[in-house]
Amino acid sequence: ATGYGLLEKNVNLDVAKRLNTKLNSSGALPVMSRTSDTFDSLQTRVSKGASANADIFISIHANANDNSSANGTETYYDKTYAASNSLKLAQNIQPKMVSALGTRDRGVKTAGFYVIKYSKMPSVLLETGFITSPVDSNILKSATYKDRLASGISSGVSGYFK
Repeated sequence: ATGYGLLEKNVNLDVAKRLNTKLNSSGALPVMSRTSDTFDSLQTRVSKGASANADIFISIHANANDNSSANGTETYYDKTYAASNSLKLAQNIQPKMVSALGTRDRGVKTAGFYVIKYSKMPSVLLETGFITSPVDSNILKSATYKDRLASGISSGVSGYFK
């Protein structure tokens, strides 16, 4: 998706790299599905998490909508595997992202997105903001906000494991 000069894939990778650094600094051992501008199938992403014996799976995205007034931050989980822990992870991360970005809280929701439906460990899909919103896209353009977002997600992960 694109919006206001942003490519979703670039925003996602930037946030993921920042999150990787923060998680490493806090003693975690994150595994990224990509570290450069490459594309893995949804199945490959799920397989990488499983092969790494990951404790959790986080998929980072920026939302898009034909209506430019759509805005805010939301977190999805799926009930197929590890439902209660996926919900717990979502409930720990969502408020931290909203606080970090100052975006509208669209809440925690369920959905059958492939990567969270087929990941057997607790998993969430994060929609950080709408790149098609003039307000959210300005936030997602900012290095400061992307760093705050990564800190918020990292804090939510830490809260989950406490």
